[in-house]
Amino acid sequence: MHTTSPPPALPRRFNRLAWSNLAAQSAEQVGLAAAPIVAVLVFGAGGATLAALGVGMVGGALLAPRITRVVPFGALVAIGPLAGVCSALAMLATLQFPSALLAAFSFFLLGAGPVLWVISTGTLRQSVTPPQLLGRVSAMFTLAQGSRPIGALIGALIGGVYGAEACLAAVAAVFVIQASLILVSPVMNLTRQPGYV
Repeated sequence: MHTTSPPPALPRRFNRLAWSNLAAQSAEQVGLAAAPIVAVLVFGAGGATLAALGVGMVGGALLAPRITRVVPFGALVAIGPLAGVCSALAMLATLQFPSALLAAFSFFLLGAGPVLWVISTGTLRQSVTPPQLLGRVSAMFTLAQGSRPIGALIGALIGGVYGAEACLAAVAAVFVIQASLILVSPVMNLTRQPGYV
């Protein structure tokens, strides 16, 4: 009778990264539920302001190769969460200082930061994960994508019950949690992309 050994467990170092990814996906969707409402209703922002999100995404993707050459790898991973915090704080600031330019800056950061996050964490995940675990680890990160509708629902509920201000404050809080998870992780010590296993 042939017995097989149990599949290897996922390395513990992925836990913080996985939870951080879950927080990011949720916060992004909560923010995307509230931020356009604030931008349009509070100070009449138009399509150009909202388009800054796409400009940030494309700009982040185009600049990623240059950024990776000059920024230590751990710092590159942290750019996404820190951009999320800055984006949320900038959108919160529009409540006190209504400005389409400030809202556009917020949307730009919300586009550029997460693109760099996806590129850097995807690279990290693929380079340090043993081949026999790559499918399992990738499935965990894909599962985190499922939090997007939950984040949008939470954003709608918070915004509907407590208002857009509370929703934006919740976004900032979740992005702070995500950034904190990364900033205290061993990932921050990486000066360059780890070699493939």
